[in-house]
Amino acid sequence: MQVLDSATVSPKERLDMVVESMASAARATAFTPKGPDDQVRLTISTWQLGAVDLVDAACSAHTLRRGAHEAADDEPPSFILTYGLRGAGIHSHLGRDLPVGPSQLWSTDLTAPYVHQIEDTRTVTAKMAIATLGIPHDLVRKTLVHIGESPLAPLFVNHLTETRRVAHLIDGPASVALGTATLSLARALVASITDDERLGREALEDTLLLRVQAFVRRHLGDAALDAETIAVAHHVSVRHLYKVCARAELRLEQWIIRERLARAADELARTAPARGTITAVARRWGFTSSSHFTTRFRAAYEVSPREWQALHHR
Repeated sequence: MQVLDSATVSPKERLDMVVESMASAARATAFTPKGPDDQVRLTISTWQLGAVDLVDAACSAHTLRRGAHEAADDEPPSFILTYGLRGAGIHSHLGRDLPVGPSQLWSTDLTAPYVHQIEDTRTVTAKMAIATLGIPHDLVRKTLVHIGESPLAPLFVNHLTETRRVAHLIDGPASVALGTATLSLARALVASITDDERLGREALEDTLLLRVQAFVRRHLGDAALDAETIAVAHHVSVRHLYKVCARAELRLEQWIIRERLARAADELARTAPARGTITAVARRWGFTSSSHFTTRFRAAYEVSPREWQALHHR
């Protein structure tokens, strides 16, 4: 892990430090701050996860440029996937002016020029060689300006933010494995919006279990959530859904209950005891019967929900 903070250098050296750091992270060949040079701010953290570089950057308003000559010399040919957490702007790349901002995913082929204008910003970015995707470069390039429209974009964003959350806690084989998972999802993300139907079908099938898990976690509070609802949402049969879960040794209904109990336990641990709290929390996480919730909770945690709550608020 590497961390750079412009606040640790003198104002005279700050701009040079920011230009050098941004050039390394985004392969930019020009950095123009919006405002006085001595007010430029940059905090950047980087991790190497096998073949993937993960970058968390916060920077004051600026414009980044990468020229055509420098882009042609990109070696190895690489691209980046960026998720916005703060700041709005325009990303001009591959013949399209793409509005970017918080909660958006966009991509940049570093073998092509770009201009990136942004306000005070924070982003999380994954950088990788195009060859690692196993998809022809011309197909990759066609998809990049549409990457945020992929049905797998929410799944990749969730993975990227969770990877950032734990990146500082892991190293060695675990970090390499996390990078491999990121590459696999990036490949599926790109393949899902190519004009190659075979690649698209493979991408959706390869990520079905991950998409199901993300869908379930978003809908844990829905008491009507069941295998049929999940299957319909993912355009597969219930039989196929169970088959995919079985390959991963996942018992779908039991896993849903465990996820609901875990969310309820976390909320109870953070909530002061009050009349009606247990029932309200149970309903919020999809349990229509408070007695059923209590029975399941005790089986999982060996104490009742009320005892659990009291233990965390003594």
